[in-house]
Amino acid sequence: MIPWREIRRKIMHIYPVAIPIVYRFVTKDTILTLLIPICALYVFFDVFRHMHDGFKSIFDRCITNHFLREHEKYGLIGSSYFIFGALLSIIIFPKPVAIASLYVLIVCDATAAIVGTGWGKTRIFKKSLEGSIAFFISGIVVVLFVLQDKPLWGEAAMQNNLSWGILAVFGAAMVELFPTGLDDNLTIPLVAGMIMMFGFWI
Repeated sequence: MIPWREIRRKIMHIYPVAIPIVYRFVTKDTILTLLIPICALYVFFDVFRHMHDGFKSIFDRCITNHFLREHEKYGLIGSSYFIFGALLSIIIFPKPVAIASLYVLIVCDATAAIVGTGWGKTRIFKKSLEGSIAFFISGIVVVLFVLQDKPLWGEAAMQNNLSWGILAVFGAAMVELFPTGLDDNLTIPLVAGMIMMFGFWI
């Protein structure tokens, strides 16, 4: 069964792909200047909808009833966590690692959600094995694509980067599969980025 609701939800969230694309061509200071006020606005309106009945009614009609998951109705929405996760990744990690981590989040999380919702049969906690496999496979494709961007990574050894990139995808897939109590939009890029950074340090 094709999970149209989940597909609509991911289409609504597709605009974040602009963040790593824009960051590819601008400095860290420039992207932070853009992201910090956007993050602040997201969180403000996300909190405000729980405090103002009129705004909540409009938000529910336009967004909640069509796109949000159950837990997002009562807390922050995934997009707010994504913007905050992107902000932290860009602050903490070097540019290539931050960009790779954000691509892993955007592509792999969407793939896992669509496959898991539509065709997942083997349940593990609240996720599916099929979704996690889709996450990992799409992650390998992302890593292969991103690591070939020589202007971004310089002349670093491709084989070493690829090995740690695949490990980073595996770690992110495990975080996505097992419950941590934190939103995936925060944990996936941070875990993927930390594993890639560890590979550079040793």
